[in-house]
Amino acid sequence: MKASIAAIITCLAPAFGAHAYCIHNDIKGRDIRAVQEPHPSGLRDKRTLDVVIKPGEKSCCDAKNLDCNPEGKITANVGIMVSIMGQPAYACGINQAAGRIVKVTGGGSIHVVANPKPSATNPFIARVRTQDRDITGPSGLACNEAMGK
Repeated sequence: MKASIAAIITCLAPAFGAHAYCIHNDIKGRDIRAVQEPHPSGLRDKRTLDVVIKPGEKSCCDAKNLDCNPEGKITANVGIMVSIMGQPAYACGINQAAGRIVKVTGGGSIHVVANPKPSATNPFIARVRTQDRDITGPSGLACNEAMGK
């Protein structure tokens, strides 16, 4: 009996201890690209997050992976440039010097979705969650048409 309980605890431990931020593409028919903002340590820049995510798929970064989560904590903020590929292209988030950025915590998630409120200027939005709540409010973060791309 003790051996089977120990085996169950061993199997479940990674599931409870594993934390990661994930970027989900919930848009039908459009790929998205997620690029991490420049890393504070130039030595890690070639290993930072830079992925194309197909519709219905996701890409995740383990919270302890210092390449894609520089502080290594589930509460750390990471800036991600999220773009919706295709014509026209869109960029999600808040304008910053590096471009439009979506901030996610090391244990949070970004869901790129079709805007539930019909909008010609913002047909897509990003929904951002921390470990325990949605932080983007009812309207989400706008994805605007990318200019000059």
